[in-house]
Amino acid sequence: MTFEPLARRGPRLPADWRSQTAMSAVLVIGALGMMLPFLWMLATSLSRKANVSMPLTPSFWPPDPSFFNYFVASSNLPVGRFYLNSLFVVGVTTIGYLFFSSLAGYAFAKGRFPGKSVLFILFLSTLFIPFETRMIPLYLFMNDLSFTNTYAALILPFLAGGFGTFLMRQTMSAIPDELIEAARIDGASEFRIFLQIVLPLCKPTLATLAILNVIWRWNDVLWPLLVTSDRKLFTVTQGLAVAGRSQGIYTGVALATAVMAILPVIVAYLFLQRYVIRSVAATGVKG
Repeated sequence: MTFEPLARRGPRLPADWRSQTAMSAVLVIGALGMMLPFLWMLATSLSRKANVSMPLTPSFWPPDPSFFNYFVASSNLPVGRFYLNSLFVVGVTTIGYLFFSSLAGYAFAKGRFPGKSVLFILFLSTLFIPFETRMIPLYLFMNDLSFTNTYAALILPFLAGGFGTFLMRQTMSAIPDELIEAARIDGASEFRIFLQIVLPLCKPTLATLAILNVIWRWNDVLWPLLVTSDRKLFTVTQGLAVAGRSQGIYTGVALATAVMAILPVIVAYLFLQRYVIRSVAATGVKG
């Protein structure tokens, strides 16, 4: 019986290399399926020829690169005003969503009160109610308060949510109770414990909720269309969807407005994606 010298042995593949290769191939195909339409849209928005005739086959590089379509779109529409409205609405709702979701999550994770589990289940049950079902009653409520055509109608309904409370509760449940009890013994108030001890330990989850809420609110069109008709209050997506009709049939200009609407959330996600992955991986293994 002979043994092959160790120096002649090649690198060993993992036992499940076939499944890993197949999974990687599926992920690559899925990523390409999502990226290629955006790259085609970006390339077309940089082409003046697209306003005359669309190419029969998708092109991922403009034949005549220029920012002409973006100049036309920004000249014909008050894009700056739309961006300011979106930044204000998204900023206020994100801060409020993080604060109130964190407070509720802390109460469900570390609070002691009768019926906590039942109340938490009832709170989570709101996730199963589609927004379209609640939209009309919510609009009537905003109308009764005379909040239509105001920033309040765009902000107040989204200052808290079941998903954010659930995610914060999962994260805060992993914080040792001994740490909080020690702070209570030292005389710290409950709000101080929440603000100075608990929240700093939840930074990845807070970043995740922030980017998710930014995406949700930035891309929201249906609710702003329902509660606002004043052009001065239009958000980016709403303004480009409604006022963008003035661009007519110019495909390149229309796609330029679409890129202008979605580019900020893509940039924000690129900066915060590591926090999203870290938070989802951490909360997915906690009960």
